[in-house]
Amino acid sequence: MPPERLPRTIVLSDLHLGRPGGAGGAAAFEALVGDCDRLIVNGDSAELHHEAFRADAERELDRFRDLCVTRGVRVDLIAGNHDPFVSDLRSLELADGAVYITHGDALHPAIAPWSPYAASMRRAFEAALRAAPPDMPEDAARFAAAREAALAEWTTMGAGAHVSTLANMAIRPHRALRAVAFWAIYPRLVGRWAARFAPRAGTVIVGHSHRAFVRTGGPRALVNTGAYGFPGRPLAVVLEDGIVRVHAIHAHGHHYRLASDAISSWTISHARDPHTGAHAKAHSSGDASTARMNRAASSSASRSSEVS
Repeated sequence: MPPERLPRTIVLSDLHLGRPGGAGGAAAFEALVGDCDRLIVNGDSAELHHEAFRADAERELDRFRDLCVTRGVRVDLIAGNHDPFVSDLRSLELADGAVYITHGDALHPAIAPWSPYAASMRRAFEAALRAAPPDMPEDAARFAAAREAALAEWTTMGAGAHVSTLANMAIRPHRALRAVAFWAIYPRLVGRWAARFAPRAGTVIVGHSHRAFVRTGGPRALVNTGAYGFPGRPLAVVLEDGIVRVHAIHAHGHHYRLASDAISSWTISHARDPHTGAHAKAHSSGDASTARMNRAASSSASRSSEVS
């Protein structure tokens, strides 16, 4: 059976509203909001993580929500490491599991290996993972551990907001090298995570690394929607009429708009078996899938499921 049809949905990530060098104000997204029925922001919607920027971030995020509400657009905010409490949502499955969306911070125990606080985050992540209840699904445990790691970074840096810029990367080249190394391995981390926790997904959408990419080889397509701050270029994923389209986002005056032509597009479908080429099938009722296990997790646990 083909995946369910979706309303016109746009997926963005890493807006970092309220942060200097981020996306700017919520009003800049008016055209994009008006171009869809549903908007999913896949983590780091606003710079709620840093004390110096939090007031502006909260104000712009409220304006962003209001913008969506006034235009009748459903908005789903997936939590990331810079907005770990913006919602309990850490991932989404759409189109009967054919599309899987998660920010990507839970894929590495150091969360952001280029950060000066990476060691603190790794210790917090690993401690939280060890302390997770034995019956908690592994992906939910890793999402919870990533939240604890984000809190550890927050506690360690205090009010000293850290933002990666070209200038501070230039004077600390070891951090730039760590970022480049992470960019090199990140698509593999995404693929491994999907194979383990979203094996039916033919399209996997992440953010987090600020490095946009589209990989369509292999059993599933992988997309990183980049970021609105250094060093990224933002992309949008548009889901409509059974098709995935990836568009660059351009600034036109004070507004962001989709580029008219898609960078890449493909049919929404479930992942293909790398050996047989057949589409992955749903598990039988006697073989609990990760998604069903996640829906059965405690209400406080982050889980992989579509919001109703």
